[in-house]
Amino acid sequence: MQRRQGEDNWNIVVWMDHRAEVQAARINALSHPVLRNVGGKMSLEMQPPKLMWLKEHVYESCWKKARHFMDLPDFLTFKATGSLSRSMCSLVCKWGYQASEENGCYWDDSFWQSIGLQELVSDAYAAIGTDVKTPGQPCGQGLTVTAAEQLGLVAETAVACSMIDAHAGGLGSIGCNVDGDPFLNSLPLRCRLPVICGTSTCHMAISERSLFVPGVWGPYLSAMVPGFYTSEGGQSAAGKLLDHVIETHPAYGEVRDALQSTSSDVVRCS
Repeated sequence: MQRRQGEDNWNIVVWMDHRAEVQAARINALSHPVLRNVGGKMSLEMQPPKLMWLKEHVYESCWKKARHFMDLPDFLTFKATGSLSRSMCSLVCKWGYQASEENGCYWDDSFWQSIGLQELVSDAYAAIGTDVKTPGQPCGQGLTVTAAEQLGLVAETAVACSMIDAHAGGLGSIGCNVDGDPFLNSLPLRCRLPVICGTSTCHMAISERSLFVPGVWGPYLSAMVPGFYTSEGGQSAAGKLLDHVIETHPAYGEVRDALQSTSSDVVRCS
């Protein structure tokens, strides 16, 4: 997690960091058209408010020094390949990147200028990504020699563009084959609704055209299935709710004590 002082060895902001609450509120007060793609309201867990917070709180020690800002999935492909390409999945879902069949793919200059991050515009978005790839596209020239040695693999092994964890799970679920059920297997992808469970529970649907629904994130072009729009909703506290059910059960204490003697732990869902 990025410390207030901005030391170089603390250069990560965790997705659930909520320090940018004020910045998110300022973004939402603008009612900029970019917000249509996030159901009308941007979450403080998305990247624009986090970037605002970094500029306003650690300007000298972090903001001025940083050359690139990226999501963890894109950082992993960068470490693996040396490529600064970004995932369409991460950018449209978390960064306010605009993508549609009607208007193409682009960063909206007016949005970044309106939230006080005009440096990103004047730098032609080099810090947040200009080489944008859809799921399945290769990154760079594959594994670098260094990454291959560290992973025990062969240099130049292909590395696919990254995806957000829930979207990767959604892609696997939406395209699965259901043994023994010809009816389900005959359904088009847009008639399937994956539910991805973890810290949050994400209901993920795709469509062939952009559908704007208040309070629902999306439509995100090619975020999960190339050429389709993704819409997602759900419960952000799902894991914690399951923890609450487990921990308030009358038998919780007895089970916890019994498991401690076996070096095990009660299952946690968040």
